[in-house]
Amino acid sequence: MLDIFTRFGAEEAEAEGIAALGLDGQAFLIQLISFLLVFYVLKRFVFAKVVKLLEDRRETIEEGMRLTTEMVAERDKLEKEVAASHTAARKEANEILARTHEQASVMIKDAEETAQAKADKIVADAKARIHEETVKARRKLEQEMVDLVIDATEKVSGEKLDAKKDAALIGRALKGQAS
Repeated sequence: MLDIFTRFGAEEAEAEGIAALGLDGQAFLIQLISFLLVFYVLKRFVFAKVVKLLEDRRETIEEGMRLTTEMVAERDKLEKEVAASHTAARKEANEILARTHEQASVMIKDAEETAQAKADKIVADAKARIHEETVKARRKLEQEMVDLVIDATEKVSGEKLDAKKDAALIGRALKGQAS
């Protein structure tokens, strides 16, 4: 094993310049040309497409971010509008309810007044009928009383009274009763 190390060290000691570093000048030149050729091919055909693809992706991402920002702003704006509309609708509904309650109160009051007026009319009509019936009953009673007086007078006096005597007698009888 010592032989391998000494031989390896001996070969390196003999080389000069770049070869002393373990580099082969010819191999280095071939590798450099290969690298430059591969770099040129990549630059000419691949890098431009990769750079364009990355640039397109960056633009797409930026556009997506811009649209997201716009959409968030639009959503916030719409949420505010919806909240304002909801508040306005609630206010309008409350106003409608208040007006409806007010109208219902007026209608109830009108119905109560109408019912009271009808009741008052019914009571007034009933009083008027009672008064008429009372007047009729008095007249009938007076007529019956007159007839009774005539009958009683005829029986007591024993003679038929004529219209003049009858009227005078009835008048005296009524005056006597009224006093």
